[in-house]
Amino acid sequence: MPILVKREYKCSHCSATGPAFRCPCKNAFYCNRSCQLAGFSNHKPQCATLLAKKIKTKELCLGTSNHATIAEDSQKLALLYSEQGELGKAKGFMRKALCIMLGYGAWQEEVAKVRYELGEVLCKQGKLREALEEHKKTVLIRACLSISIPEMARSLISTGNVLMELGNPVEARTYMMEADRILPQDSPYRKTAMLSSLMLLGKMTQNKDTDLQFREGLVAELGRVRRTPDGDEVAFAISLHGLGNGYMDRPHRRLQESEELLNRGLQIIRNVFHQENSREGDFLRSIGKVCFFQGRHIDALIAFEEAENIYRRTARVNTTEMADVLQFGGVLLSQQGQLNIAAAKLEEAVVLRRGIVANGGGACETDNLGHDLFVLAACRKKGGNVAGAIASLREC
Repeated sequence: MPILVKREYKCSHCSATGPAFRCPCKNAFYCNRSCQLAGFSNHKPQCATLLAKKIKTKELCLGTSNHATIAEDSQKLALLYSEQGELGKAKGFMRKALCIMLGYGAWQEEVAKVRYELGEVLCKQGKLREALEEHKKTVLIRACLSISIPEMARSLISTGNVLMELGNPVEARTYMMEADRILPQDSPYRKTAMLSSLMLLGKMTQNKDTDLQFREGLVAELGRVRRTPDGDEVAFAISLHGLGNGYMDRPHRRLQESEELLNRGLQIIRNVFHQENSREGDFLRSIGKVCFFQGRHIDALIAFEEAENIYRRTARVNTTEMADVLQFGGVLLSQQGQLNIAAAKLEEAVVLRRGIVANGGGACETDNLGHDLFVLAACRKKGGNVAGAIASLREC
């Protein structure tokens, strides 16, 4: 089964499997020094380690260095970390770039670009309120500037997507409609806007069959586009993830089709990203759920534990996805009689869920918190901790 196969690394130069050396940035691998020397010119622009050293050198001579170049390099490094799934580092360097820019009075569109990317990173971390604040600030800045329409449309769509995740579809639709209004009919970006609107409409509908039709249409469209020069492998993989989850969430689950789509998307993500990426954890989490619903509890536990490890290594620990992984893992471990480990995972899930609810996670996350507390109470009772079980039930 694909989920049980560890990621297979290849040499970044000759593509041979099992390379012996890895760049300190952890995103490039080589068979030997000859391969490294031959392939490093291609890797150098994407090497986070070299860029971090460059920033550090410039910081040591701030008296003679241009603050703007440090801000620019910090932004580049943040984008590299974001692509590699290291969201904590990405947020730190993006905030650093923003602070420097605000300090020396950078051009407002440059500030808007950093705020937009910071909002995207915060959204990936599950910090939706903070993400919404950054995206709305980006929209306000760009509304006052003469910038390209696609950039403005991106900001509007991203704001709408965050509002949708926060459970505010009416306001979200306002932003989506504005993006649709400003884009000319022949704009190459219009297709992306239309796909985002389809996803929004799919989420707004209460009809699961209609929602599934939207997801299937999205996969078909992105699958067609991916064969063109403008194709986006990651976007296609994410659409496979959405459809796989859609098949799994139906009243009559189509689990085999779901697993096939999820494994296909997982392989695409592994091919695109040389290093572990938080999106890989998302796929493993969903595959774990499929195995769980199929009664393949050993496979499910392996997938959930691998997803948990990836989330921890990519600084994506304070998210609802991490809470889900811990909750499912705790349930499975409890069934196996490993009550202490199970309780520890469930307790961590509850702590994460409390933080998410406090950050404006909405009614859905409040319900999830109640469910997590109930599961924790059952685990504590099973382990003889009656007082702890009662405390959990009182909070439900």
